[in-house]
Amino acid sequence: MRTKAFMMMAAAALAMAGCSNDENEVMDNWNGEIRLTSGLEVQQTETRGITTDLQTTQIAQDNHVGFFINEEVASGETATTTYTPNLDYTADGNGGFSGTTVYFPQSGKDVNIYAYAPRKTDLTLDGNYSFTVKADQSKDADYIASDLLWGQPMKLKTGSTTDYEPANPVARTKENVPVSFKHLLSKIEIELVAGDGLTTDDFKGATLTVMNTLPGTSLTLSSGAISSASGTAADITVATYPTDATPAAFTGSAIVVPQTIAKDTKFIKLNLKKGGDLYYRVPNGTTDTALELASGKIYKYKITAKLTGLTVTSTIANWETIGNGNPITGDAVME
Repeated sequence: MRTKAFMMMAAAALAMAGCSNDENEVMDNWNGEIRLTSGLEVQQTETRGITTDLQTTQIAQDNHVGFFINEEVASGETATTTYTPNLDYTADGNGGFSGTTVYFPQSGKDVNIYAYAPRKTDLTLDGNYSFTVKADQSKDADYIASDLLWGQPMKLKTGSTTDYEPANPVARTKENVPVSFKHLLSKIEIELVAGDGLTTDDFKGATLTVMNTLPGTSLTLSSGAISSASGTAADITVATYPTDATPAAFTGSAIVVPQTIAKDTKFIKLNLKKGGDLYYRVPNGTTDTALELASGKIYKYKITAKLTGLTVTSTIANWETIGNGNPITGDAVME
């Protein structure tokens, strides 16, 4: 498993094309504005319901992103430019944003840039964002609203072509300034396979649920750190399949707050329309221990549903890459 501190899932650019007094230089009418664009690093696998490309290569259309921009000043020095906190930008799904135009300080000083999504009103950079995942994530909008992101400008480390480091504060420049977003929570991906006594027709009208997870956390906006999971353990609806569903695969995914799920806890439930609930209980792997859900990780489960219960194969991987973990197996029974 990779130990990279964060996954580089987005490159957002603050394109600053310059202007010049040199009459021989091509002009582009740049007035010092900060031009925001964005993109998400391609994920090798994205499984959620029948949709397989949700928020994989770009921040999803109409997702509101909050930006904090401030002038870099020395201790005791007063900034010459004050920016509206928590600027509201709307993603267009193709890497662009719509929102208020902002400019570099006329003083020529550097700026610090931080961003997060989904945006919430009335937040300040020195405060915390109390966040709760949705109890029903079977609809795309509610899944996106549960996918907590945080980003800051990043740059390649000197001498490296793969490793990045924070780039704040950012100097006034014509060049693009990459702002990289990371997933802060954990992702559960599930694929259903029909086993003995069942066919895929039995999945029509079924409901898939992730069970017994704490839904809350708190994000420190200036650092991207999140608190331990909080709240009362609850269930998350992953998918409710139509009675006339004919997908190539019955799949689903849900976002959960990183936490520890105790051994023998009911974790995944499949409710069949024809009657009966099938459960998967933790453990996590051959060690038969608790399940540790970590920030930025995908936990992928392939479930073979049988009338006698579920057989589960799972993989743990970094969010930006799928299949790097060691497969583990488990069983479940009808209760």
